[in-house]
Amino acid sequence: MKTILATTAILAFAVPAIAQEESQMSMDEVPSAAMDAARMEADTMGVSLENVQMDDDQDTMTYELSGTMENGMMFEVDVLEDGTVEELEEEIEMAAVPQGVSAALDENLPGFEPEFVERSTRPNEDGRVVYEFEGMHDDGEVDVEIDEDGSNYTLVEDTAG
Repeated sequence: MKTILATTAILAFAVPAIAQEESQMSMDEVPSAAMDAARMEADTMGVSLENVQMDDDQDTMTYELSGTMENGMMFEVDVLEDGTVEELEEEIEMAAVPQGVSAALDENLPGFEPEFVERSTRPNEDGRVVYEFEGMHDDGEVDVEIDEDGSNYTLVEDTAG
């Protein structure tokens, strides 16, 4: 528990220093390699891409293209200008979270009721799958990430507001 709290404290101070700059843009402004890669991923999910934001994350420009899945939930593709897919994010219900991930969440943050849950697949990390949770805890907003096998629990106090 002390390790988790220490990690949380460190990350709470580090997050503002590496805060991401996001800006809205037109779909027409997305480079063709990035758009082609994003559309290919979205097509496999039956999603029509509707919005795009540019995210400057530590001097790496990432296009975040999003749309709505048939079930009404969000789908997002994060892709670089050259078409490299960084991350696929699917909003999911808590019931779709694997038992090992739910157990890790309950063990590390008892009583936490997430307001938003997503499955994040990261092709650039050998297809690593991470479950991300957002919600309120102890009067503050927190973000939690847990690998699909229930390991690598990370808690960050959300200072972005």
